[in-house]
Amino acid sequence: MKLSLMTYTVHAGQPGGIETLEAIADFAAELNFGALELSARDLAGREAQDIASLCAGRNLQISCINGPADLTPVDDAAFEAGVVEACALIDAASAMGCPTVMIIPGRAASEEDKPRAAERIAAGLSRAVEHANERDVTVTIEDFPNLLAPYASIEEVGYLLDRVPGLMLTFDNGNWLVGGDDPAEAARAFGDRIANAHIKDWEIDPQQARIRTPDGRWIRGGLHGEGLLDHRAILSALAEIGYDGWLAFEYEGVMDHQEATRRGVEYLRGLLDEMRAG
Repeated sequence: MKLSLMTYTVHAGQPGGIETLEAIADFAAELNFGALELSARDLAGREAQDIASLCAGRNLQISCINGPADLTPVDDAAFEAGVVEACALIDAASAMGCPTVMIIPGRAASEEDKPRAAERIAAGLSRAVEHANERDVTVTIEDFPNLLAPYASIEEVGYLLDRVPGLMLTFDNGNWLVGGDDPAEAARAFGDRIANAHIKDWEIDPQQARIRTPDGRWIRGGLHGEGLLDHRAILSALAEIGYDGWLAFEYEGVMDHQEATRRGVEYLRGLLDEMRAG
């Protein structure tokens, strides 16, 4: 497994955030990441080839591009606009030689609306996958940390993957908690349908303001190795199923994000080295 840096982690606007994509790439290269996972906003106003060259010049691959494309609207015109957004992400990935996109396909209006939203999402993702197949790009969704997203739990994610042939999973190690599932169990449940992974941690939120889990805990982003997740168990489960792809580092907490990235990646590298040594 190889470490990628999610640009979102150190974007301007985060505590200790970095102002430009060039400077983010410099930071990633300094910490010996092998790739960047780009967000859709990184693409705004830039040519795909320029971004590809920016990364290549620092020996960084582009592991994935993630971004929103709302596929839940009842209104057909709004739905079609979401499909166009999804296809634009795929076209950008193809132009950059990026193998994977992660689409965030919207939320239901209510708990009762989730079955309808899931059907609509499946229809939109089917068209996105068809578009991607012609461009040698893999389309993924992640387990999303919002209970109105009809892809938060093992059951919900499995439903969409089964409904959309060719759709794959970006396995977010922490978000399964929000859906009420065990991350290591989720890794085993999806096996070879995992095409990308995010690696974060959570801590208890003393303000009770960020995210509430089904067991009643309030959580927020935490420092890797000091939070709620059992990284060894999760990474062991990924190794067990043969996953050997990117682990995109993600920090969402209240610390300085550059410092948290330095400390978190050091912890993860140490853990991966221990696991490889047996």
